[in-house]
Amino acid sequence: MSLEEVHLWRGSPEQQALRSQFVKATQFAYFDKQLGHPNWHGKRVLDFGGNKGNLLLDPSCSISHQNYYCVDVIREAIEEGRKMFPDGHWVHYNRYNCSFNPSGIRDLPVPDLGAEFDFILAYSVFTHTTFEEMKELVAQLRQHLAPGGVLAFTFIDPHWNENLRWRLEKHNPRDRVELLLSREMQWCALVNGTELYVNESGAFDVQEDCITYNVYYTEEFMRTQFPNARIKKPVNDERQHCCEFT
Repeated sequence: MSLEEVHLWRGSPEQQALRSQFVKATQFAYFDKQLGHPNWHGKRVLDFGGNKGNLLLDPSCSISHQNYYCVDVIREAIEEGRKMFPDGHWVHYNRYNCSFNPSGIRDLPVPDLGAEFDFILAYSVFTHTTFEEMKELVAQLRQHLAPGGVLAFTFIDPHWNENLRWRLEKHNPRDRVELLLSREMQWCALVNGTELYVNESGAFDVQEDCITYNVYYTEEFMRTQFPNARIKKPVNDERQHCCEFT
């Protein structure tokens, strides 16, 4: 099995031991470029689904630790982040997610952090939730923006740089990959690397160890779903598009 983010937290002891070797430390640079290099000084930032402080792990990050809030469904990640960056604000969001928090509470609202945010950033969060949950959480997050604030999150277009093909080829024979890709899609969910649900969320309620759940949306589809947002193509050699609200 190809190693994915979920395996670093809920995989075998051997997989979890590799966690320190698979640190993605480019997320701040990604959002900084997508948002036009804004002035981060003194700005309050919510890293939604920020794991153990992924924005702060970027050496180019200029967010003040005192103004940094991290919310994530993985309790252990929040605990690790708090140890590394004790001046930040760390909140375990005990919401159900079939991959990362299968024992969590379904439909748990975004927690009230007692603050409004100049920036709410979510990198590779809605690539692992249902379509319906994405719409719900985006609406909730927008309510936590300060006046003039920005919400930006990533999504993966299945056709950009052959994103979906790249993942399917990890788990499926070539003839099956071609068959799956022949279907017309606006969006899709890929469960365990093999079960492809086109224009539906599929088996998100399946609970088994380290299930992988990856969701893809075409750029055109996202424009129809969020007509007031700015949809931006990937930057910095990343695979993910950006959806931005002000």
